[in-house]
Amino acid sequence: MIAILLMITGILFFLIVFKAFSSRELKARGWGFSTRIYRRDSEPIMYWINFISYLVIAVWTTVFAVLAACKSFF
Repeated sequence: MIAILLMITGILFFLIVFKAFSSRELKARGWGFSTRIYRRDSEPIMYWINFISYLVIAVWTTVFAVLAACKSFF
């Protein structure tokens, strides 16, 4: 069950990263209900910080999902 939840989370973050890379803007969530849109051209530092953070989260959740799925098979 945990493997499925981690895989879904990883897929969602990969979709966010793909959309951000293709559209050159990233919707970043703040504390509470605040949302910011960072554009690669106007705010490159915040764009790349959030882009790399989301990419790291996507990779780690996918890796943990695969590890959890392999553990449940053995």
